[in-house]
Amino acid sequence: MTLENELIKKMHYKKVVAKDQDGNLPIKRLAEEFLVEQKNEEPNLSSLRFAQGEVYYHFRDYETAIYKWLKVDNELEPWAKKNIADSYYELGLLTSAEEMYLSIQTDHLVLITEVELQLFSVYMDQQLLDQAAKVIKNIVAMNPDYPTVTEVARSFFEEFRDWSSAIELAVSEALRTESIEWFGILNSYIDKGLTKTIEPAYFSKALQTLFTIDEAKFEQMATSFWNSYKLENYYFSWIIEFNHLFLQVEVQRSKDWKELSGMYQQTYFELTNGTYYLREIEDVIPNLLTNWVKVTSSSELVMASTAVLAWNELSPQSISQPVVNEASAMLQQARISADGLEQSLLLFESIMKWADDHELKVGNRLKWMVQELLNFNMNHLFVMESSANEQSLFINTVVGEFVLDEEVNSTIILKYGKETSIRALTDETNHLDVTGDFEEHSLPKQHIIDYCFPSQFLNENSLAILHSPKLVSSRGDDLCQQLYLADRALFVLDAHKAFGERERDMLKTIQKHAPNLPIHFLINKIDAIYNEHEINRMIEETKSKMTMYFPHANVFTFSRVSDLPKFITEIFKNRKIEVERNGNLLQVIRSTISHLFKKRIEMESKLMDEITWNEEMVIKLTGANNQLIDVEKEKMQGIKQSYHAIIQETKTDLKVTIPKLLRECSSFVQVNSDFRTIHLELNQKMNDQIKHYLEQTVIPKLSNSLQQWLEVGNVEFIQSQSFLKEMSGGFNALYGEERLKLQCDFRVLDDWYRDIDRMTNGVHLDNVNILLRLTPSQLLLKSSGKLFGVLPTNKGMLQKMYKKFIENEDYKQIADSMINQFLIQFELFEKALNRDMNMFFRKPFNVLDEATVEAQSAIRDKNEALTELKSNPEMYHDPLALFKLKLRQYELIEKVNGSQLKERLSIK
Repeated sequence: MTLENELIKKMHYKKVVAKDQDGNLPIKRLAEEFLVEQKNEEPNLSSLRFAQGEVYYHFRDYETAIYKWLKVDNELEPWAKKNIADSYYELGLLTSAEEMYLSIQTDHLVLITEVELQLFSVYMDQQLLDQAAKVIKNIVAMNPDYPTVTEVARSFFEEFRDWSSAIELAVSEALRTESIEWFGILNSYIDKGLTKTIEPAYFSKALQTLFTIDEAKFEQMATSFWNSYKLENYYFSWIIEFNHLFLQVEVQRSKDWKELSGMYQQTYFELTNGTYYLREIEDVIPNLLTNWVKVTSSSELVMASTAVLAWNELSPQSISQPVVNEASAMLQQARISADGLEQSLLLFESIMKWADDHELKVGNRLKWMVQELLNFNMNHLFVMESSANEQSLFINTVVGEFVLDEEVNSTIILKYGKETSIRALTDETNHLDVTGDFEEHSLPKQHIIDYCFPSQFLNENSLAILHSPKLVSSRGDDLCQQLYLADRALFVLDAHKAFGERERDMLKTIQKHAPNLPIHFLINKIDAIYNEHEINRMIEETKSKMTMYFPHANVFTFSRVSDLPKFITEIFKNRKIEVERNGNLLQVIRSTISHLFKKRIEMESKLMDEITWNEEMVIKLTGANNQLIDVEKEKMQGIKQSYHAIIQETKTDLKVTIPKLLRECSSFVQVNSDFRTIHLELNQKMNDQIKHYLEQTVIPKLSNSLQQWLEVGNVEFIQSQSFLKEMSGGFNALYGEERLKLQCDFRVLDDWYRDIDRMTNGVHLDNVNILLRLTPSQLLLKSSGKLFGVLPTNKGMLQKMYKKFIENEDYKQIADSMINQFLIQFELFEKALNRDMNMFFRKPFNVLDEATVEAQSAIRDKNEALTELKSNPEMYHDPLALFKLKLRQYELIEKVNGSQLKERLSIK
């Protein structure tokens, strides 16, 4: 045992004195030697005291041990202090132990390490985790090779979930020791997702080191990092950092880097799926592809090489030429890809989803065509002839039914069906059922006719015939879309006519738009004129003419429908339908991408048109609102004035008539009247006369006038509604739908009829005090009646007095009171006319206001969209460019597949 181990385990006393003969601890021997040493002139007692302290410590007599160690003053003094601190620790005096540990001054690395480890235990017992972490990190930094130090540190960090420290420890120890075990520990942290918030550059040196130690472990760790950083903030940093690192290492081609190759393929497709802009990936992809080529496995060979070549076309010189050359050579050695059609279909679906998410419409015809291409049980034969009439006649003969005539200008696909059905396929709708004979003028301009009927010939030969009578005049996308469905093309030659310029133009058009479409030739009506020798000569001449353009074309003659099945079998034999249809599907995808590029331009133009249209609508709606204000004001003024005139006329009449009627009431004063109470009788008579007049004369006249007023008002309302109907019709014509409904509230008129009927239904007038007031003249007259009324001789005098009084009295105030009481409800009605007229026009005003607000909101929204579109053109351009990149990659794969397929067929 070394001295350091003896001191650590407190076994140094064994070197000072051996056990006694009984085998017990030499306490007695140490005491005896202590006494002997003490008698020397310069006794050296420190070593003996140190040994005695160790013995007492082992007997758990910590106080005595401390006492002995306190007196040690030789080179063992630092160890004695450490032992004193250990004793305090055993006694549970943690503060004293900490102070003693911290007081030790020494350069001895082992002692320092032991003191730090003991301090770590003290802090752990006190749950002082920060101090404990600081101490254990210091120990690792100072003496990482000390036994169990790194294991203790790792356990501590993991227990208290200090993952940053645990990761730092694993990285530093992996680099220091180059131990696979520590790299494994680091990998476990990566797999738990504990490293994804740390910059990837931190781990570069560890990865470089691991590559030199164990390439398999390197691949495993790189894959773990890749999965950990995926979709996290440092994902792009990881890709850049790792690819920079990987470019610098030499990779053995003999090694199978299957996992890393798979990560490269997966990442490449993720980065180019349209989620990212080109500027985000243009600096990432070149190194990624370069490294992918270095490690690509046999299963990803096609994908890696075509990815490099496709990106090189998109961004020339971004990848070094040697890498491009290597990718090209790899592609020639690649095997036929069996999943090409599936990948192309996934690309088409991703484009469809992207288009839907960005409100870009893709024609339903393209979607229908993709479904047709996926029907592997049907062979598509494109039949053409220079004469539309002859072409229709030939097809009708073949299918055994009159289905086409020369007037049909649509592209038609003829298929077998148990029942006849004719459907027009347009960009706007999936299917438009057409009953009876389909007329061109009744169908949308851009359409394809899907014609199913029970044809035995089509059913037995699993055949669908494509017919396009306007082939030569067709241009661009229209023709391309017709040819995308075709597996083979059949050009029908008329034996009566020479093969001329028109026919050559048709074939050149087809070759231009569908260069890979196999074209075959059929000579029709040949047996009607030529003998067998002439037939063979004509076939040979036709073959020689066509060989220049179509070296693989077959030439057949046709006289009977029964000859066709053999011909069809011949032209469709030895085909790899998945590969061929994949080529057609890629053409559909290319057309779709081109269509979407155009849609982007159309979208900007459409937004501008919509902004202009809505601005014009705001102007028109504002003008309509002002017109309606004028109409309302005009109608309100006319209706109110006419009503006011009726009431004023009535009031004027009453002001004249009521005083007159009251004066005429003097006739009720007779000589034999009882002048003591005549004022009461006359007051009632006067009220009755006024009421009678109102009921018999005023009310009928007023009711008649108001009914006429209501009729005029009704006409005015109807005119207003007619005006608004015309206005809404004009707006709805602009909207292209029944959006505005400017309906007035005619319930207002119903309320008026009800109120007028109520007000003119009888007189509801309280008695007015006419002769019962306390005026001087009335008091005098009533007093005279009471005083002289009992004397017959005075009655004549009183009669004259009453008559004179009634006939000469001023009834203006009385008349005004009666008029106000009678007309109050009519005047209240008049005051409510403004509110009622507002109610009548309220809904049209609200509808116009809502339409204006909607148009203004549309202007804001469209302006924002237009601004975003102009300021961020890559939002549409880049995803489409990346779709085009992937398309180009698949086209390269399809090209290799087609070449290898032709080679195999030629070998067979």
